[in-house]
This record gives sequence, structure tokens and C-alpha cells, in this order.
Amino acid sequence: MALTARRLGKAMSEHARQRIQGLRAYPTLDTWMNPLTRSLARHFANQNWLKAQEEIDFTYRLSDAEIGGVNCVRYETEKTRASDQLIIYVHGGGGVSGAPRVNASMILPVCQLTCVEAVGPDYTLVPEARFPTQIEEIDRVYKALLHDNPQMRIILFADSMGCSFALSALLKWRDEGARLPEKVVLISPAIDGEGASDTHRTLDGHDPLMRSYGGRNCRRLFSFYAPGESLKDPRISPIYGDLRNLPPVLVHAGTREILLGDSARFCEKARRAGVDTCLRLFDGMFHLFHMHWDLPEAKIAHQDIADFILAH
Repeated sequence: MALTARRLGKAMSEHARQRIQGLRAYPTLDTWMNPLTRSLARHFANQNWLKAQEEIDFTYRLSDAEIGGVNCVRYETEKTRASDQLIIYVHGGGGVSGAPRVNASMILPVCQLTCVEAVGPDYTLVPEARFPTQIEEIDRVYKALLHDNPQMRIILFADSMGCSFALSALLKWRDEGARLPEKVVLISPAIDGEGASDTHRTLDGHDPLMRSYGGRNCRRLFSFYAPGESLKDPRISPIYGDLRNLPPVLVHAGTREILLGDSARFCEKARRAGVDTCLRLFDGMFHLFHMHWDLPEAKIAHQDIADFILAH
């Protein structure tokens, strides 16, 4: 059922105000975890994300590829040009839904604005595979790309729980002494399985898409991904890891989403560890609003990401 009568600030665009009133919440966590309803929950979530692609107003192409033994999708637009840069996009969906093609509306505007091609690993969803499979698959894609082109400048881009997988892989590469991506972009990161951020409580019920119930949903979801593991293990919740010697990081979040606190805590910890870090907040915006390309706020956000990627 669509949410109605939400209290919204006057500074938001009229388009965003209308969009928030009409958004439908993601399926409940119980439907994701129940094998009898999981496929239906995936269908509804995926259909909403696919519908967002109808807002893309430029020409693009998605093509299948296998990189490092992992199925991937390549993203190109009418402005894609040969370059020594490449974006690796790790999609969100709580680890239980989504796919590189399904979530394409998140990365396509960035490809268009930067003229840079992207690759999205089609990592195995939970519970078909559990921790650390997703991290290992991203690792194989990254190392295969570097093996084929050692001079390639890679941008690591992720959203929601994909940020947990991407950051865990990044910490792994750092610890191994591997060459790191040139830059990192995190959108609405879900990186704390403990659900410890204050905004899991103060903003719960204000995002039209998801509920936290004081962090309980977060703990259940991360436990579903990594059963029996400590939720403070940095490989599972990278916000608890050592963040020293990481590449520059740009983090985006909306002021209406329960994961806002994760973004703020990560950026402060990274800053204190000496990482070049930038946190951008978007007034009144909800979880993954970037996927709605026809929103003025989304266009501003994607341009900010493009500026970060292209800056020397």
C-alpha cells in the first residue's frame, strides 16, 4: 500500500514531494527470510527498481560479460569513451535481492556524466550463498580486471548493503598490499550489522521505503547473511575496521533515511584515520533516491559523483 500524508519540508522539489508520497515500502524482512515468500519479495523489489529505469532519458547498453569467473554486466551509454578509468558497481538490495541489470538506474547516470564504462558483478544472493562468498566474487572481478590491464584506474562504487561487500573487499585488498581503487563512492551505505547508529531510532518511520525497528531489522539481516558470526567483525560490518590508508571516499545519504548515521560515523572515523573523505547530505531525501533520475535532487547528486570521479 502506498504511503500517504507524510510530513515534508518546503525546500524539497515538488517532484520529490509527490514521489515520496507515492513510494511503496520494500517487502518486510520476514518475507525475504521465508523461503515460501522470498521469490515473491524479490519480484516486487526488482520490479520497482526496473521501473526506475524508465526515467532514464539517454541511450544506454547493458551487455553480459564474465570476469574472473564471475558473471557481470557492462554498462555503456551514448557518451561512453575509451578510457583508462573503469567503475566497478556493487549493487544493493540487502544482499537478498537486486542484480546488476535490475539496479542499473543507479549507475547509468554516472556513466553518462563521466563518459566512463562500468562493470557490475552479479554476485550470488543470500541465502543461496552466505558470507564471505559475495566478497570473494567481487575480489575475483577486481583482480581479473587489474591482471588484464595493470594501469587501469578503477573507481569502486556501491550502494546500500553493497557498500558492506565493497568496503570489506577494499579492506582485504589494503591488507594484502594489492593496488587499491583510485576512488570510492558509497551511496546510503549499510555497513553496521549491529544497527547501532542513532538514526535507526530517530528516523525510523520517516523513510518511505524501509523500517529499522531500532536496529533490529539490521541485525537480523546481517545475521541472515553471516549466521553465527560476530556482527562487529570488520569483514561483515566494515565500519568497525581499521580505515587507514584507504583511497579518497565520497559518501552520499539523504536526511530522511535510517542509514544516515552509518554514513556520518564512517566518514568521521575515516577522516580521523587520515582518509580524504567527503560526506554529502541531501535534504529530505530517502534511501537510494539516486535511482530516480527524473528527480532534480537525483540529477544534482549524480553530477556531484561525476565531479568527484573526474577530479584530479
